[in-house]
Amino acid sequence: MTEIQQKLTVVVCLLVMLPLNAIADPQRIVSIGLCTDQLLLMMANRSQIASLTTSSTNQQMSYMADTVGEIPLNNTSVEEIIPYKPDLIVGSHFAARDTTRFLRQLGYEVKLVSLPKTVEDIYGLLTRFGEWTGNQVRAAALIAGMKQEIIDIRVRYAHRPERSTIIYSPNGYTIGANTLEHDVLKLAGFRNLSAEMGIVGFKAISLEQVIVAKPDFIQIDNHVFNRDSLANRYLGHPVLNKVVDEKEHLFIPSRVRACAGPMVTEAIAYMAAKR
Repeated sequence: MTEIQQKLTVVVCLLVMLPLNAIADPQRIVSIGLCTDQLLLMMANRSQIASLTTSSTNQQMSYMADTVGEIPLNNTSVEEIIPYKPDLIVGSHFAARDTTRFLRQLGYEVKLVSLPKTVEDIYGLLTRFGEWTGNQVRAAALIAGMKQEIIDIRVRYAHRPERSTIIYSPNGYTIGANTLEHDVLKLAGFRNLSAEMGIVGFKAISLEQVIVAKPDFIQIDNHVFNRDSLANRYLGHPVLNKVVDEKEHLFIPSRVRACAGPMVTEAIAYMAAKR
C-alpha cells in the first residue's frame, strides 16, 4: 500500500467514526408540522429552512408567527415537499401521517418529535432537535434559559400558598397525571386534583365529581371556546359558579400551549400568578 493510499484509508476511517452532523448539517430542512415549524424558527439558521407549514403564520396558534418572513410555506402534501429537495424532513408523530409514510417510502429522511409529558421531556426534545439540525449550542441555550425562568417564577411566587385545581374542558374532560399540563400545574404551585383522583391522561368526569373534589379553583379550559357548541355547554353550567368562591377561566393563549417548547415557561408564569 502506497503512502497516499494509507492516508486515504485513515481519512475514510475517521469519517466513518464521526457523527453524521459532523460531516454535514442538513441545509434544506422542510417542516410538516406546526410544532417543528416553531422549533426550526427558534434553533436553525434561516438558510437551513427550505419550507414551513402554512400554520406557522397563524397568529392564534404559532408562537413564532411574526418571525416567518419570506420562508416558503407548504400544506404538508408530498407533491409540495419533493420540489424542495429536502435533506431532512421534520414533523410530529401525530401530524401528516400519510405524508410521512410516503416520504419515507421514497427514501427521504423524516424525523418526528414525540409529545412531551413533562418539562424535562421538553429539554430532551430540544436536545434531539438540536442534534438533528446541527444546532446543539442553540438548543443548550434554550434549555438553560427555560431552567432559569422556571427558577425565577418559583422564587417570585414562593410566598403564595399551594392551591388546588381541576381543569375542566369541553364535554366534561379533565387532565390528570402523566401529561405536560399536570407538570405545568405542579411547577406553577398547584395540586392537580384530577391526578389525585387517580386520573391519568385525559378523561371525562361528572359535575358531581368536581363538586366533591372541592377545588380552590376550577380552571375552565376554554382556549377554543365556542359558546354555541354542545361540547362547551358543560363549561357554562350554573353549578360551576357555586362550587368555589373563585372560578378562574384558564385562557392561556393557544400559541403558548399548542406546542411544547420554551414558551411553556409563559404558561407556568401565567398559572403561578393566579395562585
